[in-house]
Amino acid sequence: MNPEVNNGANIINAIQNLKMAQEQFEDFCRQYPHSQGSRLFKKYSDKIGWIFSDLITNPFVTEEVRIGIKNEIASDVFAVPAIIEKVALLTPDQRDLIEETLDAILSGEEVQIVDINENKNI
Repeated sequence: MNPEVNNGANIINAIQNLKMAQEQFEDFCRQYPHSQGSRLFKKYSDKIGWIFSDLITNPFVTEEVRIGIKNEIASDVFAVPAIIEKVALLTPDQRDLIEETLDAILSGEEVQIVDINENKNI
């Protein structure tokens, strides 16, 4: 794998993991608003928020990377684990097809999915 792609994936994974942790802390706080855990996890959630703010405002981060970080923070970070769970249920041939499709998308190719049962584009 291309080292630049791998480094980018590492940063995206880190942001996703931080965002998942932040959302889980905040979920605990919503469920148990007056608990000691809520006060503690609110602090941790705020610290993760500070990390995101620092990443976005860091002068060494390019505008393109800054936009990517903002988009990743705003995205549904639980979608990636859900996709992985679903891909694991596919046959080996189906997984190969998904991997080839993802490679094509990432390389900038246009991918069109056609529903042959309905004979229409989706």
